[in-house]
Amino acid sequence: MTLLAEIHSGHDPTIYRIPCLQLSSGRWSETIRNCPGWDDITVTHEDGSPATYLGAGLDVAIPARNDSGQQQLVFAIGGINAHAEELIEQANEAGEIIYLTLRMYASNNLTAPARRPITMIVDTPELKPDGTLQVPCSHRDLLGRRFLQGFFDSVRTPGVALFS
Repeated sequence: MTLLAEIHSGHDPTIYRIPCLQLSSGRWSETIRNCPGWDDITVTHEDGSPATYLGAGLDVAIPARNDSGQQQLVFAIGGINAHAEELIEQANEAGEIIYLTLRMYASNNLTAPARRPITMIVDTPELKPDGTLQVPCSHRDLLGRRFLQGFFDSVRTPGVALFS
């Protein structure tokens, strides 16, 4: 049984999961890192490098269960500082891609993620007037994958013309 499976099954109530969000872009020299709660935590990434995540209010909207081929997760991060706002605005104005990496840690072991990190592409981040950053991310976008581009066309697969 994996560590996260044990946490979810409720074996030990003192151990809980800690989601850590990291926003990064090729245009930035640093990353934006947040975790839920009041306290900042220092964890070790999968490559062995230490990282500090700032405590913030976090919320996640789970995607609809459908057969659309693309799932969209929406993260809300409360209390974003002015420096993080500037970084996001710079990336938006330059048309740079922003990536969100979700790492899950167990509260009793911050030396490595409890499961493999998930990296998603941020669609259009939106800064709300109350200081909340809404981050919609594409996850499992099977239709937009590069390996499918140019493969399905009306010559090879005539049925595609019905859906375009």
